[in-house]
Amino acid sequence: MPYDERLFERMLDALERKEGWSEKNMYGGRVCVVNGHAFVGAVDGGLIALCPEEALKKHLELKHCTPFAQNGKEQPGWVKVSMDALKTAKQLSRWVDASFVHASALPPAKAKPKARKK
Repeated sequence: MPYDERLFERMLDALERKEGWSEKNMYGGRVCVVNGHAFVGAVDGGLIALCPEEALKKHLELKHCTPFAQNGKEQPGWVKVSMDALKTAKQLSRWVDASFVHASALPPAKAKPKARKK
């Protein structure tokens, strides 16, 4: 399923005053990255958000959150938030802001070596 372009535009609006992040295609959608860590994205008709370990269990107890899985494999630290929980700018900003703060506090990610062509 393609990503929701309107949701991604709303995410960009929520990030307008933040610095040091970029955009990239990932997980079949569009994500935002800081310090080499993807932290929030518009993927598969919803929002994915990177969460601190201590908050993950609490988030997964919410009715609008599920574990985020890619190709059938759960992605550690990620939740998928349904559009029902993102109707207002304030609701969306809570997720975007919390994920940005969390990813910004992580040590910079090391670049993965590119696969060699045969």
